[in-house]
This record gives sequence, structure tokens and C-alpha cells, in this order.
Amino acid sequence: MSQLLLTLLLISVLSGTGLRAQENPRPEVQGISRTGASNILLSLVLPGAGEWRMGERHVAKWFLGAELGLWLGYYSSRRYVNNLQENMEAFAALHAGVDSRDKDGQYWIDIGVSENIYVFNAEKLLERDLSAVYAVGAGFDWQWDSDENRRNYVSQRFKRLDWKRSSTWIVSGLVLNRLVSAIDIIRLLRKGEDSLSTARQSALAVGVQPTPDGREQMRLNFVWWF
Repeated sequence: MSQLLLTLLLISVLSGTGLRAQENPRPEVQGISRTGASNILLSLVLPGAGEWRMGERHVAKWFLGAELGLWLGYYSSRRYVNNLQENMEAFAALHAGVDSRDKDGQYWIDIGVSENIYVFNAEKLLERDLSAVYAVGAGFDWQWDSDENRRNYVSQRFKRLDWKRSSTWIVSGLVLNRLVSAIDIIRLLRKGEDSLSTARQSALAVGVQPTPDGREQMRLNFVWWF
């Protein structure tokens, strides 16, 4: 008569990604699900959209509000920068006789350096910087009516530069808002997995298998998910 030996052969503690149950395997979350990945993608496109889809409306409103505020700030600052550029060019045309057509950014810097094109060209020739010399009578001429107005122009240009830098920081804020929202989605997904821990805490599998000496051995597998 075969003798049954009750032997505890295996007690294993497995994480969700490493489970291979021998009897009636349970469904398991392996990494981030497709739904979770789509929520992360939504938040990268529009911060708060992933939270809204997951039912976290209160948190979503914060991200969406921040996004709206940042975009309004960006467009407002860009519009103000353009207005400052137009005012700066009009001021230079009025007080230095500048022709603003087809001028690059460097030109608007250079006209604030010297009182006129002749002084500027002379300084560049002394520096042996021939590429920076402007052709006289080719539409690049300027002559400030006073040094005070020239300094006023330079002040306007620096003000415009400061606002342009501010709009760049706003772009960084838009990127950061997306990253924080995506990280928040991951946090919510992990939180959801933790809430399922009690539902998938343990499982017991029992089986009988023969031993080399002809007896039967009961195999007891205890599996614990966490």
C-alpha cells in the first residue's frame, strides 16, 4: 500500500512580472497595460487628459488649468515681443533714419552700438572684421539724432530680449507640465495595482506525484503575489 507523504516542497514569493503558476494561473498585470500606456500618451499630448480618463477629474483640472495658463502666457508674451520689435524699429526709423525692410537680427544690434554707420564701419575695420562692415548707401545707413535716443533704443532692445527669454521659459514649463502629468499617471497606475494586492495575495495548488522508490508524494505549492 502506497504511503502518502505530505511534504511542503515549495513556498515561493513572486512579483507580478515573474509569476508562472502551475495550476490555474491567475491573470496578472505585467508592466504597464495598454490602457495605462495610452493614458500616459494622452498626458504627454495634453496634460491632465490621462487623469481625466482614469476618473481623477480633480487632479486633471489642475494640469489642464496649468496648460491653459501656460499657453495663454506664451501667446501673450510672443505677441508682446512682436509689438516691442515693431516699436523698436519705428523708434529707430524716426530717430536714426533706418530703413527697416529686409534687416536681420544682427543689424538691429549693430545700430545701437555706434552713432552712425561710418563710426561703426571704422571700428570694424580697426578690428579687421571686414565681414561686419556695411555698404554705405545700400539701405543700411543710420545716423542717431542724439546719444540719448540711441541709449533709449538699446534699452528697448534689451527689454524685448528679456521678454523673448521669458517665452522660452514658458515653453520649458509646457514640457515640464507634460512630464509631471505622465509621472502622475504612472503613480496612479501603481496605486491601482496596490489596491488589488489583497485580491491576489495568495494561491494554493495541490498535486500528487510518484517518488523514485514507488511511493506517492503530495506536492503543495503556495504562491504569494505582491
